[in-house]
Amino acid sequence: MTNAHRTSLALIVVALLALIVYRSVSGFFSPLPLQVDEAQYLGWSRDLAFGYYSKPPVIAWVLGLNRAACETLGIGGVMHIEGCARMLQPIALGLAAFFAAATSWALFQSKAAAGVTALLLLTSPLFGFYSLFATTDAWLLVCWAFALWSFVYAVGIHSHVRPSSGLGRHRLGFWMLCGAAVGLGLLAKYSMGVFVISALIAVLVRHQLMTPGPWIAAITAAAVFSPNLIWNAQHHFPTFAHHLEISQVQAASAHVWSVTGALGSLAEFSAAQFLLLGPFALIAVFLFLPRMMLGDSLAQTRQFKLLLIFALPMLAIILVQAIMSRAHANWAAPAYLSIAIVVGQLWAARDRFDINARLGPLFLWLSVGFGLVVTLVLIHGLKFSYHEQAAPKIRAVEQLRGWREAAQSIDVLARERQAIVVAQDRRILAALKGYTGHPIAALDPQSRRSNHYTWFYNLADQSVDSGQWLLAVFVGESDTQSALSALAAAGFPQAVPADGFGEGILLGASRDKLFGFWIRR
Repeated sequence: MTNAHRTSLALIVVALLALIVYRSVSGFFSPLPLQVDEAQYLGWSRDLAFGYYSKPPVIAWVLGLNRAACETLGIGGVMHIEGCARMLQPIALGLAAFFAAATSWALFQSKAAAGVTALLLLTSPLFGFYSLFATTDAWLLVCWAFALWSFVYAVGIHSHVRPSSGLGRHRLGFWMLCGAAVGLGLLAKYSMGVFVISALIAVLVRHQLMTPGPWIAAITAAAVFSPNLIWNAQHHFPTFAHHLEISQVQAASAHVWSVTGALGSLAEFSAAQFLLLGPFALIAVFLFLPRMMLGDSLAQTRQFKLLLIFALPMLAIILVQAIMSRAHANWAAPAYLSIAIVVGQLWAARDRFDINARLGPLFLWLSVGFGLVVTLVLIHGLKFSYHEQAAPKIRAVEQLRGWREAAQSIDVLARERQAIVVAQDRRILAALKGYTGHPIAALDPQSRRSNHYTWFYNLADQSVDSGQWLLAVFVGESDTQSALSALAAAGFPQAVPADGFGEGILLGASRDKLFGFWIRR
Protein backbone atom coordinates (compact mmCIF):
# COMPACT_ATOMS: atom_id res chain seq x y z
CA MET A 1 0.00 0.00 0.00
CA THR A 2 1.42 3.37 -1.04
CA ASN A 3 1.65 6.38 1.26
CA ALA A 4 -1.15 8.04 -0.70
CA HIS A 5 -3.40 5.02 -0.13
CA ARG A 6 -2.56 4.96 3.57
CA THR A 7 -3.39 8.65 3.86
CA SER A 8 -6.70 8.18 2.05
CA LEU A 9 -7.58 5.22 4.27
CA ALA A 10 -6.71 7.18 7.41
CA LEU A 11 -8.88 10.09 6.29
CA ILE A 12 -11.82 7.78 5.60
CA VAL A 13 -11.45 6.12 9.02
CA VAL A 14 -11.33 9.51 10.74
CA ALA A 15 -14.37 10.69 8.76
CA LEU A 16 -16.35 7.58 9.71
CA LEU A 17 -15.43 7.96 13.37
CA ALA A 18 -16.50 11.60 13.19
CA LEU A 19 -19.81 10.51 11.64
CA ILE A 20 -20.39 8.08 14.52
CA VAL A 21 -19.62 10.76 17.12
CA TYR A 22 -21.81 13.30 15.28
CA ARG A 23 -24.76 10.92 15.31
CA SER A 24 -24.13 10.01 18.94
CA VAL A 25 -24.13 13.58 20.26
CA SER A 26 -26.89 14.89 17.98
CA GLY A 27 -29.50 13.54 20.38
CA PHE A 28 -28.40 16.01 23.06
CA PHE A 29 -29.23 19.09 20.98
CA SER A 30 -32.90 19.99 20.39
CA PRO A 31 -33.86 16.31 20.45
CA LEU A 32 -37.11 14.80 19.34
CA PRO A 33 -39.15 13.42 22.25
CA LEU A 34 -38.99 9.71 22.89
CA GLN A 35 -41.23 7.52 20.78
CA VAL A 36 -43.69 5.33 22.67
CA ASP A 37 -41.48 2.25 22.39
CA GLU A 38 -38.38 4.21 23.41
CA ALA A 39 -40.16 5.55 26.48
CA GLN A 40 -41.32 2.04 27.30
CA TYR A 41 -37.75 0.68 27.01
CA LEU A 42 -36.48 3.50 29.22
CA GLY A 43 -39.12 2.63 31.78
CA TRP A 44 -37.99 -0.99 31.67
CA SER A 45 -34.43 0.16 32.40
CA ARG A 46 -35.67 1.37 35.80
CA ASP A 47 -36.72 -2.20 36.63
CA LEU A 48 -34.04 -4.48 35.17
CA ALA A 49 -35.06 -8.08 34.48
CA PHE A 50 -34.33 -10.98 32.12
CA GLY A 51 -37.37 -10.24 29.99
CA TYR A 52 -40.27 -7.93 29.27
CA TYR A 53 -43.69 -8.20 27.71
CA SER A 54 -42.84 -7.35 24.11
CA LYS A 55 -39.05 -7.69 23.88
CA PRO A 56 -36.13 -9.58 25.37
CA PRO A 57 -34.01 -7.61 27.84
CA VAL A 58 -30.87 -6.25 26.12
CA ILE A 59 -32.41 -2.91 25.16
CA ALA A 60 -33.43 -2.28 28.79
CA TRP A 61 -29.95 -3.24 30.02
CA VAL A 62 -28.34 -0.84 27.54
CA LEU A 63 -30.61 2.04 28.48
CA GLY A 64 -29.92 1.34 32.14
CA LEU A 65 -26.21 1.56 31.38
CA ASN A 66 -26.80 4.79 29.48
CA ARG A 67 -28.64 6.35 32.42
CA ALA A 68 -25.93 5.30 34.87
CA ALA A 69 -23.21 6.72 32.60
CA CYS A 70 -25.05 10.02 32.18
CA GLU A 71 -25.66 10.33 35.91
CA THR A 72 -21.96 9.66 36.57
CA LEU A 73 -21.04 12.37 34.06
CA GLY A 74 -23.54 14.78 35.60
CA ILE A 75 -25.80 14.97 32.54
CA GLY A 76 -28.61 12.72 33.71
CA GLY A 77 -31.21 15.45 34.17
CA VAL A 78 -34.51 16.01 32.38
CA MET A 79 -32.86 18.09 29.64
CA HIS A 80 -30.76 15.17 28.46
CA ILE A 81 -33.11 12.20 28.78
CA GLU A 82 -33.42 11.64 25.03
CA GLY A 83 -29.72 12.08 24.31
CA CYS A 84 -28.72 9.68 27.08
CA ALA A 85 -31.21 7.06 25.87
CA ARG A 86 -29.93 7.17 22.28
CA MET A 87 -26.20 7.85 22.64
CA LEU A 88 -24.92 4.26 22.28
CA GLN A 89 -26.94 3.41 19.16
CA PRO A 90 -24.40 4.83 16.67
CA ILE A 91 -21.55 3.12 18.54
CA ALA A 92 -23.31 -0.25 18.31
CA LEU A 93 -23.80 0.31 14.57
CA GLY A 94 -20.14 1.28 14.24
CA LEU A 95 -19.21 -2.06 15.82
CA ALA A 96 -21.58 -3.86 13.45
CA ALA A 97 -19.88 -2.22 10.47
CA PHE A 98 -16.45 -3.08 11.89
CA PHE A 99 -17.28 -6.78 12.23
CA ALA A 100 -18.88 -6.81 8.78
CA ALA A 101 -15.64 -5.35 7.40
CA ALA A 102 -13.64 -7.93 9.40
CA THR A 103 -15.79 -10.67 7.86
CA SER A 104 -15.10 -9.25 4.41
CA TRP A 105 -11.37 -9.34 5.14
CA ALA A 106 -11.62 -12.92 6.41
CA LEU A 107 -13.42 -14.05 3.27
CA PHE A 108 -11.61 -12.11 0.56
CA GLN A 109 -8.39 -10.78 2.13
CA SER A 110 -9.02 -7.44 0.47
CA LYS A 111 -8.55 -4.23 2.45
CA ALA A 112 -10.37 -2.34 -0.28
CA ALA A 113 -13.41 -4.63 -0.09
CA ALA A 114 -13.45 -4.43 3.72
CA GLY A 115 -13.22 -0.64 3.59
CA VAL A 116 -16.02 -0.37 1.04
CA THR A 117 -18.20 -2.63 3.22
CA ALA A 118 -17.72 -0.43 6.29
CA LEU A 119 -18.16 2.78 4.30
CA LEU A 120 -21.32 1.52 2.62
CA LEU A 121 -22.91 0.42 5.90
CA LEU A 122 -22.01 3.42 8.05
CA THR A 123 -23.24 5.93 5.49
CA SER A 124 -26.36 3.93 4.56
CA PRO A 125 -29.88 5.23 5.25
CA LEU A 126 -30.44 2.05 7.30
CA PHE A 127 -27.66 2.87 9.77
CA GLY A 128 -28.54 6.56 9.66
CA PHE A 129 -32.10 5.84 10.75
CA TYR A 130 -31.14 3.35 13.47
CA SER A 131 -28.67 5.87 14.89
CA LEU A 132 -31.47 8.28 15.77
CA PHE A 133 -33.65 6.14 18.02
CA ALA A 134 -33.16 3.71 20.89
CA THR A 135 -34.27 0.46 19.29
CA THR A 136 -33.46 -3.23 19.59
CA ASP A 137 -32.25 -3.44 15.99
CA ALA A 138 -28.84 -1.82 16.47
CA TRP A 139 -27.97 -4.44 19.10
CA LEU A 140 -29.34 -7.22 16.90
CA LEU A 141 -27.09 -6.04 14.06
CA VAL A 142 -23.91 -5.92 16.15
CA CYS A 143 -24.58 -9.42 17.52
CA TRP A 144 -25.36 -10.73 14.02
CA ALA A 145 -22.20 -9.18 12.58
CA PHE A 146 -20.00 -10.61 15.35
CA ALA A 147 -21.66 -14.03 15.04
CA LEU A 148 -21.07 -14.04 11.26
CA TRP A 149 -17.41 -13.10 11.69
CA SER A 150 -16.80 -15.85 14.24
CA PHE A 151 -18.79 -18.36 12.15
CA VAL A 152 -16.53 -17.74 9.15
CA TYR A 153 -13.48 -18.73 11.22
CA ALA A 154 -15.34 -21.54 12.95
CA VAL A 155 -16.25 -23.35 9.73
CA GLY A 156 -12.87 -22.61 8.11
CA ILE A 157 -14.08 -20.63 5.09
CA HIS A 158 -11.68 -17.76 5.75
CA SER A 159 -9.32 -17.31 2.85
CA HIS A 160 -6.11 -16.25 4.56
CA VAL A 161 -5.68 -18.60 7.53
CA ARG A 162 -4.23 -22.08 7.08
CA PRO A 163 -5.58 -24.88 9.28
CA SER A 164 -2.12 -25.26 10.83
CA SER A 165 -2.06 -21.63 11.97
CA GLY A 166 -3.05 -20.39 15.40
CA LEU A 167 -6.53 -19.34 14.31
CA GLY A 168 -7.06 -22.66 12.55
CA ARG A 169 -6.19 -24.57 15.74
CA HIS A 170 -8.69 -22.60 17.80
CA ARG A 171 -11.82 -23.20 15.75
CA LEU A 172 -13.71 -24.57 18.75
CA GLY A 173 -13.12 -21.22 20.43
CA PHE A 174 -14.72 -19.49 17.46
CA TRP A 175 -17.69 -21.85 17.72
CA MET A 176 -18.11 -20.77 21.34
CA LEU A 177 -17.85 -17.10 20.38
CA CYS A 178 -20.45 -17.63 17.67
CA GLY A 179 -22.80 -19.34 20.10
CA ALA A 180 -22.37 -16.59 22.69
CA ALA A 181 -23.12 -13.93 20.03
CA VAL A 182 -26.23 -15.82 18.91
CA GLY A 183 -27.45 -16.14 22.50
CA LEU A 184 -26.86 -12.46 23.17
CA GLY A 185 -28.53 -11.61 19.85
CA LEU A 186 -31.60 -13.58 20.93
CA LEU A 187 -31.60 -11.55 24.14
CA ALA A 188 -31.64 -8.44 21.91
CA LYS A 189 -34.30 -9.55 19.43
CA TYR A 190 -35.80 -12.90 18.55
CA SER A 191 -35.09 -12.29 14.86
CA MET A 192 -31.61 -13.59 15.66
CA GLY A 193 -33.19 -17.02 15.35
CA VAL A 194 -32.98 -16.67 11.56
CA PHE A 195 -29.18 -16.64 11.94
CA VAL A 196 -29.51 -20.16 13.37
CA ILE A 197 -31.43 -21.26 10.26
CA SER A 198 -28.74 -19.84 7.97
CA ALA A 199 -25.94 -21.34 10.06
CA LEU A 200 -27.64 -24.75 9.95
CA ILE A 201 -27.89 -24.56 6.15
CA ALA A 202 -24.21 -23.60 5.89
CA VAL A 203 -23.14 -26.40 8.23
CA LEU A 204 -25.18 -28.96 6.28
CA VAL A 205 -23.73 -27.77 2.97
CA ARG A 206 -20.21 -28.21 4.38
CA HIS A 207 -21.03 -31.58 6.01
CA GLN A 208 -20.02 -30.34 9.45
CA LEU A 209 -23.21 -31.01 11.38
CA MET A 210 -21.82 -34.08 13.14
CA THR A 211 -18.61 -32.36 14.20
CA PRO A 212 -18.31 -31.00 17.77
CA GLY A 213 -18.21 -27.30 16.84
CA PRO A 214 -21.87 -26.66 15.90
CA TRP A 215 -23.07 -28.46 19.00
CA ILE A 216 -20.74 -26.47 21.22
CA ALA A 217 -22.12 -23.30 19.64
CA ALA A 218 -25.71 -24.49 20.17
CA ILE A 219 -25.10 -25.31 23.84
CA THR A 220 -23.38 -21.95 24.39
CA ALA A 221 -26.22 -20.05 22.71
CA ALA A 222 -28.82 -21.93 24.76
CA ALA A 223 -26.95 -21.20 27.99
CA VAL A 224 -26.71 -17.46 27.22
CA PHE A 225 -30.36 -17.27 26.15
CA SER A 226 -31.75 -19.46 28.94
CA PRO A 227 -32.41 -16.66 31.49
CA ASN A 228 -35.01 -15.20 29.13
CA LEU A 229 -36.64 -18.59 28.66
CA ILE A 230 -36.80 -19.08 32.42
CA TRP A 231 -38.24 -15.58 32.89
CA ASN A 232 -40.91 -16.25 30.26
CA ALA A 233 -41.84 -19.54 31.89
CA GLN A 234 -42.19 -17.81 35.26
CA HIS A 235 -44.51 -15.17 33.75
CA HIS A 236 -46.61 -17.45 31.49
CA PHE A 237 -44.68 -16.64 28.29
CA PRO A 238 -45.86 -13.06 27.65
CA THR A 239 -43.15 -12.27 25.09
CA PHE A 240 -43.84 -15.34 22.98
CA ALA A 241 -47.59 -14.68 23.11
CA HIS A 242 -46.98 -11.09 21.98
CA HIS A 243 -44.79 -12.15 19.04
CA LEU A 244 -47.33 -14.72 17.96
CA GLU A 245 -49.95 -12.00 17.97
CA ILE A 246 -47.95 -9.47 15.95
CA SER A 247 -46.86 -12.11 13.42
CA GLN A 248 -50.48 -11.92 12.21
CA VAL A 249 -50.36 -15.41 10.77
CA GLN A 250 -54.10 -15.50 11.24
CA ALA A 251 -54.34 -12.65 8.71
CA ALA A 252 -53.80 -15.23 5.97
CA SER A 253 -57.30 -16.61 6.53
CA ALA A 254 -59.79 -16.36 3.71
CA HIS A 255 -61.80 -13.73 5.58
CA VAL A 256 -59.17 -10.99 5.51
CA TRP A 257 -56.46 -12.05 3.08
CA SER A 258 -56.68 -11.04 -0.59
CA VAL A 259 -54.37 -11.32 -3.57
CA THR A 260 -54.60 -7.59 -4.21
CA GLY A 261 -53.69 -6.74 -0.64
CA ALA A 262 -50.85 -9.27 -0.61
CA LEU A 263 -49.36 -7.94 -3.83
CA GLY A 264 -49.66 -4.38 -2.58
CA SER A 265 -47.90 -5.25 0.68
CA LEU A 266 -45.20 -7.14 -1.21
CA ALA A 267 -44.65 -4.26 -3.65
CA GLU A 268 -44.46 -1.73 -0.81
CA PHE A 269 -41.94 -3.82 1.11
CA SER A 270 -39.82 -4.56 -1.98
CA ALA A 271 -39.71 -0.91 -3.05
CA ALA A 272 -38.61 0.15 0.42
CA GLN A 273 -35.61 -2.18 0.27
CA PHE A 274 -33.93 0.14 -2.24
CA LEU A 275 -33.60 2.74 0.51
CA LEU A 276 -31.86 0.62 3.15
CA LEU A 277 -28.37 0.45 1.63
CA GLY A 278 -29.21 2.89 -1.13
CA PRO A 279 -30.45 2.02 -4.62
CA PHE A 280 -26.99 1.55 -6.13
CA ALA A 281 -26.13 -1.34 -3.81
CA LEU A 282 -29.18 -3.34 -4.90
CA ILE A 283 -28.46 -2.47 -8.54
CA ALA A 284 -25.02 -4.01 -8.03
CA VAL A 285 -26.62 -7.18 -6.64
CA PHE A 286 -28.99 -7.42 -9.61
CA LEU A 287 -26.06 -7.00 -12.00
CA PHE A 288 -24.31 -9.83 -10.15
CA LEU A 289 -27.21 -12.28 -10.21
CA PRO A 290 -26.82 -13.32 -13.89
CA ARG A 291 -23.27 -14.47 -13.14
CA MET A 292 -24.63 -16.56 -10.32
CA MET A 293 -27.38 -18.03 -12.47
CA LEU A 294 -24.98 -18.82 -15.34
CA GLY A 295 -22.51 -20.55 -13.04
CA ASP A 296 -19.66 -18.08 -13.41
CA SER A 297 -16.66 -19.61 -11.62
CA LEU A 298 -15.87 -16.43 -9.68
CA ALA A 299 -19.50 -15.84 -8.73
CA GLN A 300 -19.83 -19.42 -7.49
CA THR A 301 -17.02 -19.21 -4.95
CA ARG A 302 -17.75 -20.52 -1.48
CA GLN A 303 -17.41 -17.03 0.00
CA PHE A 304 -20.28 -15.63 -2.06
CA LYS A 305 -22.37 -18.71 -1.42
CA LEU A 306 -21.92 -18.34 2.32
CA LEU A 307 -22.93 -14.68 2.25
CA LEU A 308 -26.07 -15.48 0.27
CA ILE A 309 -26.94 -18.21 2.79
CA PHE A 310 -26.90 -15.53 5.49
CA ALA A 311 -28.99 -13.11 3.45
CA LEU A 312 -31.63 -15.03 1.50
CA PRO A 313 -33.43 -16.87 4.35
CA MET A 314 -34.06 -13.61 6.20
CA LEU A 315 -35.28 -11.91 3.03
CA ALA A 316 -37.47 -14.91 2.15
CA ILE A 317 -39.07 -15.06 5.60
CA ILE A 318 -39.91 -11.36 5.61
CA LEU A 319 -41.20 -11.53 2.03
CA VAL A 320 -43.57 -14.31 3.08
CA GLN A 321 -44.62 -12.17 6.03
CA ALA A 322 -45.32 -9.28 3.64
CA ILE A 323 -47.46 -11.52 1.45
CA MET A 324 -49.39 -13.03 4.37
CA SER A 325 -50.08 -9.81 6.25
CA ARG A 326 -47.57 -6.97 6.53
CA ALA A 327 -43.86 -6.37 6.95
CA HIS A 328 -41.93 -3.25 7.85
CA ALA A 329 -39.03 -2.32 5.59
CA ASN A 330 -36.43 -2.71 8.34
CA TRP A 331 -37.42 -6.24 9.38
CA ALA A 332 -34.92 -7.77 6.95
CA ALA A 333 -32.08 -5.48 8.10
CA PRO A 334 -29.63 -8.25 9.17
CA ALA A 335 -29.60 -9.59 5.60
CA TYR A 336 -27.98 -6.36 4.48
CA LEU A 337 -24.83 -7.04 6.45
CA SER A 338 -24.07 -9.93 4.09
CA ILE A 339 -25.29 -7.99 1.08
CA ALA A 340 -22.97 -5.09 1.96
CA ILE A 341 -20.02 -7.52 2.11
CA VAL A 342 -20.97 -8.90 -1.33
CA VAL A 343 -21.29 -5.41 -2.79
CA GLY A 344 -18.03 -4.32 -1.17
CA GLN A 345 -16.15 -7.14 -2.88
CA LEU A 346 -17.86 -6.48 -6.22
CA TRP A 347 -17.06 -2.77 -6.19
CA ALA A 348 -13.49 -3.24 -4.98
CA ALA A 349 -12.65 -5.90 -7.59
CA ARG A 350 -10.25 -5.07 -10.42
CA ASP A 351 -11.90 -7.17 -13.10
CA ARG A 352 -12.12 -4.91 -16.14
CA PHE A 353 -14.66 -7.27 -17.73
CA ASP A 354 -17.08 -7.00 -14.80
CA ILE A 355 -19.57 -4.13 -14.98
CA ASN A 356 -19.71 -3.94 -11.18
CA ALA A 357 -15.96 -3.46 -10.94
CA ARG A 358 -16.00 -0.80 -13.65
CA LEU A 359 -18.90 1.10 -12.09
CA GLY A 360 -17.82 0.38 -8.50
CA PRO A 361 -16.13 3.71 -7.64
CA LEU A 362 -19.00 5.71 -9.15
CA PHE A 363 -21.67 3.61 -7.43
CA LEU A 364 -19.80 3.77 -4.12
CA TRP A 365 -19.55 7.55 -3.97
CA LEU A 366 -23.11 7.97 -5.20
CA SER A 367 -24.21 5.66 -2.36
CA VAL A 368 -22.12 7.55 0.20
CA GLY A 369 -23.52 10.88 -0.96
CA PHE A 370 -27.07 9.57 -0.94
CA GLY A 371 -26.68 8.09 2.54
CA LEU A 372 -25.14 11.22 4.03
CA VAL A 373 -27.92 13.38 2.60
CA VAL A 374 -30.47 11.03 4.17
CA THR A 375 -28.59 11.25 7.50
CA LEU A 376 -28.68 15.05 7.45
CA VAL A 377 -32.38 15.06 6.56
CA LEU A 378 -33.16 12.56 9.31
CA ILE A 379 -31.20 14.40 11.99
CA HIS A 380 -31.96 18.00 11.12
CA GLY A 381 -35.06 17.76 8.94
CA LEU A 382 -37.11 15.92 11.56
CA LYS A 383 -35.97 18.31 14.29
CA PHE A 384 -36.80 21.30 12.11
CA SER A 385 -40.27 19.91 11.45
CA TYR A 386 -40.83 19.43 15.18
CA HIS A 387 -39.37 22.62 16.63
CA GLU A 388 -40.20 25.23 13.97
CA GLN A 389 -43.80 26.35 13.74
CA ALA A 390 -43.47 27.43 10.12
CA ALA A 391 -41.87 24.15 9.02
CA PRO A 392 -43.79 21.54 7.03
CA LYS A 393 -45.37 19.06 9.41
CA ILE A 394 -44.60 15.33 9.26
CA ARG A 395 -47.29 13.16 10.79
CA ALA A 396 -44.85 10.69 12.35
CA VAL A 397 -43.10 13.60 14.06
CA GLU A 398 -46.35 15.22 15.12
CA GLN A 399 -47.34 11.99 16.87
CA LEU A 400 -44.54 12.69 19.38
CA ARG A 401 -45.86 16.08 20.39
CA GLY A 402 -47.05 16.66 23.94
CA TRP A 403 -46.31 13.31 25.61
CA ARG A 404 -43.11 14.42 27.35
CA GLU A 405 -44.77 17.55 28.72
CA ALA A 406 -47.83 15.57 29.77
CA ALA A 407 -45.75 13.01 31.65
CA GLN A 408 -43.82 15.68 33.52
CA SER A 409 -46.98 17.63 34.41
CA ILE A 410 -48.77 14.50 35.62
CA ASP A 411 -45.75 13.57 37.73
CA VAL A 412 -45.67 16.98 39.43
CA LEU A 413 -49.41 16.95 40.12
CA ALA A 414 -49.50 13.34 41.38
CA ARG A 415 -46.63 13.94 43.79
CA GLU A 416 -48.69 16.56 45.63
CA ARG A 417 -50.84 13.75 47.06
CA GLN A 418 -48.36 10.88 46.66
CA ALA A 419 -50.81 9.46 44.15
CA ILE A 420 -50.48 6.44 41.89
CA VAL A 421 -51.29 7.37 38.29
CA VAL A 422 -53.93 5.19 36.64
CA ALA A 423 -54.38 5.18 32.85
CA GLN A 424 -55.52 2.88 30.11
CA ASP A 425 -53.58 4.56 27.29
CA ARG A 426 -50.21 2.82 26.82
CA ARG A 427 -48.63 6.02 25.57
CA ILE A 428 -49.29 7.86 28.83
CA LEU A 429 -48.06 4.93 30.93
CA ALA A 430 -44.90 4.57 28.82
CA ALA A 431 -44.14 8.28 28.95
CA LEU A 432 -44.62 8.36 32.71
CA LYS A 433 -42.36 5.39 33.41
CA GLY A 434 -39.77 6.49 30.86
CA TYR A 435 -39.50 10.17 31.69
CA THR A 436 -40.27 10.15 35.42
CA GLY A 437 -40.42 6.60 36.80
CA HIS A 438 -43.65 7.56 38.63
CA PRO A 439 -45.69 4.68 40.18
CA ILE A 440 -48.46 3.60 37.79
CA ALA A 441 -51.40 1.24 37.45
CA ALA A 442 -52.99 0.17 34.17
CA LEU A 443 -56.74 0.19 33.74
CA ASP A 444 -57.82 -2.84 31.70
CA PRO A 445 -61.66 -2.95 31.74
CA GLN A 446 -61.95 -5.94 29.39
CA SER A 447 -59.03 -7.89 30.92
CA ARG A 448 -57.21 -8.16 27.61
CA ARG A 449 -53.72 -7.85 29.12
CA SER A 450 -52.50 -6.79 25.68
CA ASN A 451 -49.42 -4.75 26.62
CA HIS A 452 -46.64 -4.58 29.19
CA TYR A 453 -48.61 -2.40 31.57
CA THR A 454 -51.85 -4.38 31.60
CA TRP A 455 -49.76 -7.53 32.08
CA PHE A 456 -47.49 -6.33 34.90
CA TYR A 457 -49.16 -3.18 36.32
CA ASN A 458 -52.81 -4.14 36.06
CA LEU A 459 -54.96 -2.24 38.55
CA ALA A 460 -56.94 -5.41 39.18
CA ASP A 461 -53.80 -7.09 40.51
CA GLN A 462 -52.80 -4.30 42.86
CA SER A 463 -53.80 -3.90 46.46
CA VAL A 464 -54.69 -0.24 46.98
CA ASP A 465 -55.15 1.05 50.51
CA SER A 466 -58.39 2.83 51.31
CA GLY A 467 -56.64 6.14 51.88
CA GLN A 468 -54.41 5.96 48.84
CA TRP A 469 -54.99 8.68 46.27
CA LEU A 470 -55.01 7.77 42.58
CA LEU A 471 -54.80 10.20 39.68
CA ALA A 472 -56.76 8.76 36.78
CA VAL A 473 -55.60 10.16 33.43
CA PHE A 474 -57.41 9.81 30.12
CA VAL A 475 -56.68 10.89 26.56
CA GLY A 476 -59.63 12.33 24.67
CA GLU A 477 -63.27 12.65 25.71
CA SER A 478 -64.50 9.51 23.99
CA ASP A 479 -62.90 7.07 26.43
CA THR A 480 -63.24 9.11 29.60
CA GLN A 481 -66.79 8.19 30.63
CA SER A 482 -66.39 4.48 29.92
CA ALA A 483 -63.11 4.48 31.85
CA LEU A 484 -64.72 6.21 34.83
CA SER A 485 -67.48 3.60 34.78
CA ALA A 486 -64.84 0.87 34.78
CA LEU A 487 -63.12 2.50 37.76
CA ALA A 488 -66.42 2.70 39.63
CA ALA A 489 -66.96 -1.01 38.99
CA ALA A 490 -63.46 -1.68 40.33
CA GLY A 491 -64.30 -0.01 43.63
CA PHE A 492 -63.43 3.64 42.94
CA PRO A 493 -66.85 5.33 42.69
CA GLN A 494 -65.76 8.85 43.62
CA ALA A 495 -64.03 10.72 40.80
CA VAL A 496 -63.28 14.42 41.24
CA PRO A 497 -61.95 16.37 38.24
CA ALA A 498 -58.42 17.65 38.77
CA ASP A 499 -58.67 21.43 38.47
CA GLY A 500 -56.91 22.85 35.43
CA PHE A 501 -55.55 19.44 34.56
CA GLY A 502 -53.85 19.13 31.21
CA GLU A 503 -54.66 22.70 30.28
CA GLY A 504 -52.55 23.68 27.29
CA ILE A 505 -51.23 20.15 26.65
CA LEU A 506 -52.46 18.72 23.37
CA LEU A 507 -51.26 15.27 22.43
CA GLY A 508 -50.05 13.80 19.18
CA ALA A 509 -51.10 14.55 15.63
CA SER A 510 -54.79 14.30 16.63
CA ARG A 511 -54.23 17.02 19.28
CA ASP A 512 -56.37 15.15 21.82
CA LYS A 513 -56.92 16.76 25.20
CA LEU A 514 -55.82 15.28 28.50
CA PHE A 515 -58.31 14.71 31.34
CA GLY A 516 -57.53 13.89 34.96
CA PHE A 517 -59.55 12.84 38.02
CA TRP A 518 -58.68 12.32 41.66
CA ILE A 519 -60.04 9.02 42.97
CA ARG A 520 -59.76 6.80 46.02
CA ARG A 521 -61.84 4.11 47.65
